[in-house]
Amino acid sequence: MEKMVKFELKYDEILEKIPYKYAIPVVVAKRAEAIREYAKPFVITEDENPVSIAFMELSMNYIRIKNEDILKALIPKVK
Repeated sequence: MEKMVKFELKYDEILEKIPYKYAIPVVVAKRAEAIREYAKPFVITEDENPVSIAFMELSMNYIRIKNEDILKALIPKVK
């Protein structure tokens, strides 16, 4: 299951999957903190930085945002 992955961050692709640009850094920070403190990463990379690992996990759909319905209410309805 675990394989070495080389990762290039493409924030625009993450925004296509998750349209909440302010929620993405919060999710990544929480996951990076969990990796640093107790959690085992879902991917193995050359880069040992927990933030990079968390971004990779988010972009590869290993982690997701809970309660997306709450975040949908925060998107402004601009015409």
